[in-house]
Amino acid sequence: MDYVSPKEVAGKMMETALAKVALPVKDLLIRGCLSGALLAISVTLAFSAVTQTKLPIIGALVFPVGFIVIVLLGLELVTGSFALVPLAFIDKK
Repeated sequence: MDYVSPKEVAGKMMETALAKVALPVKDLLIRGCLSGALLAISVTLAFSAVTQTKLPIIGALVFPVGFIVIVLLGLELVTGSFALVPLAFIDKK
């Protein structure tokens, strides 16, 4: 059985936080704009799917695809920064 210890998870979170802090502002803005555009597209697709099929579950299945694409492309969401960057600040890194 695969198992990742909490210490390993915390270490990976700290590495990610430090990588986010080290990104230039230009890169953050570009990644943020692309993320926003992808989320807008996924909302539009989900809304279109619901209005065409009259089944809300279809929209609920389509919408998360936007988040999956954002994660796979390595783009930035402000919620990720709000969750991880304070870790680096608290640890004084």
